[in-house]
Amino acid sequence: MPVQETELRVRWDKPVRDPLQVLVSGGNESGYYHNTRLPLLHNLIGQRAACASTPALLSSAVEIYPHQIHAALTVLSDPVQRYLLADEVGLGKTIQAGYVIRQTLIDNPSARITIITPEILRRQWLSELREKFFISDFVDRRVRYSSHETPENWAEYHDSELVVVDEAHELVHNADNNDPRYRELCALVHAAPKLLLLSATPITAGPTAQLALLHLLDPALYSWEDRDAFERRHEMREKLADRVSGLDEKFPPLLPSTIDRIRDVIPEDPLFEELAPQILELLDEYDELADEANTPELALRVEALRAHISETYRLDRRVIRHRRARVLRDDEDSDLVPYVVRGRALPQLLGDGTLHSIATETARTWQRETWDRLLDENLDEQRSAYGLVLGILVSRLGGPSNDFLDSLRWRVRQDTQAAGRAGLTSQERDLLAGPPLLTHESTLLERLEAKLEQDLLKEETDELTAVLLPIVAQSGRTAIFAGAGSLASNLAAELQRRLPDGLVAEHTRHAGSEASHKAVEAWRAPYPKNPRAARGAEKLPRVLVMDDSADDGLNLQTTNTAVHLRLPWSPNRLEQRLGRFDRYPDFGETGQDPATQFVLAEAGEFTGAWQALLKDGYQIFSGSVSTLQDAIARDLAGVWCTALVEGPDGLANSSPHVASQLKDARAAIAKFERVEAVHESATYQTDVAAEIAKFEQPRREIEDAVLNYAGDGCSGIKLPHWTRSVNGCIRHKFNLEAQPLVSPHLYQTLKTKVPAEAAEATFFRADALRSSGTRLFRIGNPLVDMLASVIYTDDRGQATAFWRLDPNHRGELEPYFGFDFVVEANINGAVALVNDVGAEKARLALRRQADRILPPFALKVWVAAGSTKAVTDEQTLVWLEKPYDNNKDHNYNPKLIHELTDIFGGWKYYAAAAKSANVIALEELEQVTKLPAMCDRAQKAARRRLAVAAAQAKSRGAASHLLGDTESYITDVSVADALVEGLTQPTVRLVAATCIVKSGYRRVRHGS
Repeated sequence: MPVQETELRVRWDKPVRDPLQVLVSGGNESGYYHNTRLPLLHNLIGQRAACASTPALLSSAVEIYPHQIHAALTVLSDPVQRYLLADEVGLGKTIQAGYVIRQTLIDNPSARITIITPEILRRQWLSELREKFFISDFVDRRVRYSSHETPENWAEYHDSELVVVDEAHELVHNADNNDPRYRELCALVHAAPKLLLLSATPITAGPTAQLALLHLLDPALYSWEDRDAFERRHEMREKLADRVSGLDEKFPPLLPSTIDRIRDVIPEDPLFEELAPQILELLDEYDELADEANTPELALRVEALRAHISETYRLDRRVIRHRRARVLRDDEDSDLVPYVVRGRALPQLLGDGTLHSIATETARTWQRETWDRLLDENLDEQRSAYGLVLGILVSRLGGPSNDFLDSLRWRVRQDTQAAGRAGLTSQERDLLAGPPLLTHESTLLERLEAKLEQDLLKEETDELTAVLLPIVAQSGRTAIFAGAGSLASNLAAELQRRLPDGLVAEHTRHAGSEASHKAVEAWRAPYPKNPRAARGAEKLPRVLVMDDSADDGLNLQTTNTAVHLRLPWSPNRLEQRLGRFDRYPDFGETGQDPATQFVLAEAGEFTGAWQALLKDGYQIFSGSVSTLQDAIARDLAGVWCTALVEGPDGLANSSPHVASQLKDARAAIAKFERVEAVHESATYQTDVAAEIAKFEQPRREIEDAVLNYAGDGCSGIKLPHWTRSVNGCIRHKFNLEAQPLVSPHLYQTLKTKVPAEAAEATFFRADALRSSGTRLFRIGNPLVDMLASVIYTDDRGQATAFWRLDPNHRGELEPYFGFDFVVEANINGAVALVNDVGAEKARLALRRQADRILPPFALKVWVAAGSTKAVTDEQTLVWLEKPYDNNKDHNYNPKLIHELTDIFGGWKYYAAAAKSANVIALEELEQVTKLPAMCDRAQKAARRRLAVAAAQAKSRGAASHLLGDTESYITDVSVADALVEGLTQPTVRLVAATCIVKSGYRRVRHGS
């Protein structure tokens, strides 16, 4: 049927970028839309300011911790996103990587991302990315998962935008440029513009391991052809670390000589020459503190010099390393939840004197006869090699003897099937096969085979099960670490038979990664909280039996009791295992207390002696030794050599010697930490983690802003939603099939990017953390981003005009124009400096840098029509800022718009008055808002810190004998300088325009 032209209104899908043009064209709509659009717009800007334009930090369902935010933001704020995340175990490197992965998909929803992990961790990564970082939000994503074990497939992923390599140290261990797997890895990561390496490589790792990792980051800067130069720099850095360790305010007489010794290593450092005299001027002629009252000042000045050296002479600025000791230190001045870990409990011996093991007897016999034979044949210089053989054999003691037997079969007969059953790694096979076979070993093997009939193995299994049942039958979650070999699978089957009402889960290589992942998920699923649903279930035990595949990367923080049936022969492997449950606690399931621990061991035998040395010498059950792994590995052969020579007693009695060695190693590491500790970048003043926490404190602001705008009231766009409770969490779900008050074509285009599951979320982070898999309505969530796109695209709510009564007003009608602006730092100058990266990619990274210097903000200016000044009267501003109320205010709709234009003498003069008022508003920004003060304050603070960064860049340039990345550091400072300069003329953008006509006379509606 025909429609009158006057009844048609055409809407377009292109963004309406000029609200003023909408206003003067008569496109203004009801003030109700203005009432809901502006609060949400301001909230979106506030979210962006809090997260420094990094929405992944807000929309991921994880707790906010400063060190994790710092790491992710450091990566994402860099136009060149190639970093090594080297935090100590248990500090959340996976969370940091998850932030980067989600933000990469927000920036490019069709990005190709490849994640390389140990096969056994592949499903855990998939689960974490789905349930915490919601990668399914991005319908066009191409996220691929591959494993360390399949390098032959990596060539398929050379089209990746981002490559993430977990446990990267495992791929470079003992590798050089000729290793086939390492070469495949190099080809993959060098083809990708973005790279994240996750590694627990310690600060004291040798030059080869450091070079292997850094070469992955930058093959030109860290070339294998320049290996000799790299090793020389590494040696010089050791010298610098040694000298910086003497920079201690507690010993003033040593400060002058220490400063001179440091100067010898860094001769051209102007900032050092500025800071060092400030320390010395506090000393008297005898190099003592001249005035005891200056003790705090001396400490501050020494710390300033240490911080300068640390920031200036770190090996590479793209290595991010946080220490447990620093992260776990509670900041009393912070409102953030402190980062904590569960800690460790000393283990109790299990099975001592109650278990009979043929393998244990054979191990003692092998040790005695081997040492006797070495002495008889003058082969004692080879004792270290035979000692490591003993260590591997001892690691297969505990429970049934078949894994010990198979290890011996590999040593004596090179039986590959036996090696597979015993779970021998390639390193273990080499170590076992290395030392020449001695004549007594074949005889020992034959005797053991003769004794170990099937009935005896079953008897050993039954004895072990009987010892375990009182522990595993208790309520709660028990994690049984059975070590490498077949023990875990066999024991899981036996426990399933003995505990028909409990859950017995298996995580082993034999079960495979898929089944193992499902088993762990079932084991750590929350216990029912509903009393009726939980009747009886809360007391049922859950047991997870694992082989060595669970020692790396698995999250087992819900463990109540940990049982170690076998202990690895390297403390470094045990450290990885303990890190599975000594990590951030699940407060709802376990609280913060450490898990109870048991070790299956016999006092007086090798298992008991090794457990005692681990407890008293390495002190591994008291705290993390992850930073000591190089020192531990270096001295490990000597430890097992002692065991070979002196037997179990010698092993146990090594505790004081080992403890002393590790004390020295800690001192050496402390030296390196002086020059490698993480410090915030010098240019930024915003603590993003604190800003996020502050923004989320008013619990209802985000919820009110979103629901009012999307709501079905007279001011919403009528996008229906409902609520439901999931695990005690209130979720809001929007109906994407409805047709809101948005251009149908625009809405259909936008909603294709919003999967149904992304339209269901909560507004409160605490609720999302309590209910796994619950999304957050924040920027970065597709539903919220869709609403933001509508706000910036659709003209509805951008312009409003209405009449308002002021009973105190006398005289003519008085029009006012209001202008809402968004202010942000100008980054064009900085982008021009990094065009080699790509303008758009650089712009995203630099915007994050800029927002940390000057967070974006919104402000409003009112100008009376015809005036040359902005409104500053507080009473008038309060009157103007009141929300539109249909009962008191009168909208200038299309039928009444002529009343508004007639006040000005017609459309032409109305438009001219509005545009003139906009010019005045821009000119008056400096007088009536805090813009100049905010920009000036941010600029001055940034310039002070930038001066330090510039001096550090100059110092790095002069320190080529210590460093290799000096040019990129100087570029960073130039970019930061351009960003700071951009604060002089920030970008100001108009986002809404309003016209209010003040009248002293009450309007009478037609018919009243």
